[in-house]
Amino acid sequence: MNQPLLTVIVPCYNTEKYLDKCISSIVNQTYSNLEILLIDDGSPDNLGIICNEWQERDSRIRVIHKQHNEGLAYARKTGVENAAADYVTFVDSDDWIDENMYSDMMSALLSTNSDIAQCDFCLVHEDGSIEYKVEQFTRSITIIDRVESVVMFMRDCWYISYCTKIFKKKLFENVTFPLGRNHGEEAVVVQTVFHNSSQTVFLDYPYYKYYQRGDSLCRTGNLEKELKKLGDCSDADYDHYSFVKKYPEYHSVLPLKKKQAAESGIKVLNQMVAYPQYYSKEYFNTKCEQMRAMSFSRKEKLSITINTRLALYILKLSPKLYKVVRTLYVNFMIVTNYLKITNKQVKPKFI
Repeated sequence: MNQPLLTVIVPCYNTEKYLDKCISSIVNQTYSNLEILLIDDGSPDNLGIICNEWQERDSRIRVIHKQHNEGLAYARKTGVENAAADYVTFVDSDDWIDENMYSDMMSALLSTNSDIAQCDFCLVHEDGSIEYKVEQFTRSITIIDRVESVVMFMRDCWYISYCTKIFKKKLFENVTFPLGRNHGEEAVVVQTVFHNSSQTVFLDYPYYKYYQRGDSLCRTGNLEKELKKLGDCSDADYDHYSFVKKYPEYHSVLPLKKKQAAESGIKVLNQMVAYPQYYSKEYFNTKCEQMRAMSFSRKEKLSITINTRLALYILKLSPKLYKVVRTLYVNFMIVTNYLKITNKQVKPKFI
């Protein structure tokens, strides 16, 4: 099989314990025509040294060291901008891949003349157990056109991650990577890339091994970081809603995206009232404007939770009134919890 150059982008940050296994799985691919970009995103551990050692061992590896941590989105952006190949893919630095992943996916991509190839994945837990989405994989190949691909993506029929996909690099032209957003940015970028494509080919096999770390970015246990994650995900939901609203061909998923944007938007506004020290006034005002601008039909209102409906109603009357009502609720819960009237935990849990 003809092997066009494929650039593999590996954003690296605080994963020195896992990086060797990750890179080993890439350099040992049966598809050999690779450019491997290791993006050291200002990692404070010994990761940069490990990257340099790998660069000396394999001529296909190139390391880009960044002085400051700019977040996962910009690390990926750096990789795309520096990729020499016409095809790009991504691997998270604590995961690993099946040795035939790129040979099989590139074969499917080229033989079907698709713009994107994607595969399935499995979850590997710290105790070594493996979790699959289904009991049996067919190894079948399915071709999906642009509109159906975007709609399936919006309905969460596919895994959002960049890492289960190979893209034609040209699809990233004029795509904006959100600076500082560590959660939800994949979904926002990938939706645009799918929109820019003509068709996608899907391989029904779990080539990608997604490692479930207890100390991963998604499991911080840190209130400030969890609140930041909540805000990032809410912003992503609103970006999805705005995107679908803009393009009529995707309006079949508009009610779903509107519901998700409203519920996550109100959820993050609730946390802004409870924990104002972690959010800026500007962000509160922006989120209020987003929620107040949304309109719902009677049927759409019935699809969202009662609490969200009530919050939206008060918010549309007045953001100040919403803040007053929510503050009274928070204080009431704190007092009742203190007096042991209720066992509901308020802080540091979300309220």
